[in-house]
Amino acid sequence: MDIRQITYFMLVYEEKSVSRAAAKAKVAQPAVSMQIKHLEEEFGFKLFERTQSGVEPTRHAARFYRHCIGISRSFSLAQQEMRDIGSQDNLGGSLRIGLPGSVTRGLLTRILSPFLISYPDVDVTISEAYTGTLVEWVKSGTVDFAVGARPQKQRGLMQRLLYRDGVVVMSGTPLNGPNFAPIDLTKEPGLKLILPSANQSYGGFVRERIANGTIKSERVIEINGTVSSAEFARTTDWGVVAPFVAVVNEVAQEDLQNDLYIYPVVKPKIPFDLYLVYDERKPLTPAAKKFIERIELEMKWLKTVWETLKIRSGDDRL
Repeated sequence: MDIRQITYFMLVYEEKSVSRAAAKAKVAQPAVSMQIKHLEEEFGFKLFERTQSGVEPTRHAARFYRHCIGISRSFSLAQQEMRDIGSQDNLGGSLRIGLPGSVTRGLLTRILSPFLISYPDVDVTISEAYTGTLVEWVKSGTVDFAVGARPQKQRGLMQRLLYRDGVVVMSGTPLNGPNFAPIDLTKEPGLKLILPSANQSYGGFVRERIANGTIKSERVIEINGTVSSAEFARTTDWGVVAPFVAVVNEVAQEDLQNDLYIYPVVKPKIPFDLYLVYDERKPLTPAAKKFIERIELEMKWLKTVWETLKIRSGDDRL
């Protein structure tokens, strides 16, 4: 048994398909099948049952997979530690990051600009998407890590809470009195709301509350794009339901508030927790750790601005 066989086995186990495992490993399908066969011959039992739709792991495979996670993680940690030793004085390489539109709109400039100045030899690629897509990018190796709303628990993914965010309604028209007045969506009738799709972020949560009558809404429009939904709300009497991180700059900079009304939601409580997500078998590089430190630093600033908003609103429910 060697690390290549372990890698192929884990891919087949996770994908439930030899062909998909081979594609992810970037090798021919017979190479994966042969290594799985060698493992089965060595152990003396089947790891997978072949079906018309692919393969199904046996109970022995499930037990072996649990051991493989630890082996794979230890191997990757050893590799990364050795690389770190060689790059302590010269942080470089490439860094691929997945972020939701709310974070890119509200914090990207504050995070990215100082990072690029501090680490000029790191090539950074930022990709924007909703959480579901970001998780798929982490699993496929398209990005090194992502930040998004809490995804469903998935095998092989590390998830760490970074920030518990508040949610606001933003509009170019006063929908609930003066700026920063708390809004109770269960009592405010006739609202026209802009939401992401039901399978993204809090879109499904809000739609469920509208369907059962908890949230009073006259009409809903779906716009899957943080910038586009914010700009539409800014120039109409529609209100976009958005995490506070998406509008933090408008709150922090007084001169941007002339054509914008921001109302923190006090009821119902709409969850929007931001999580760091990465593959547990691929340890974070020194560059990734430094970038995450920048994210966490700006999350502290975000919390400070939110506390200021709470004081302005005069409502203890925030």
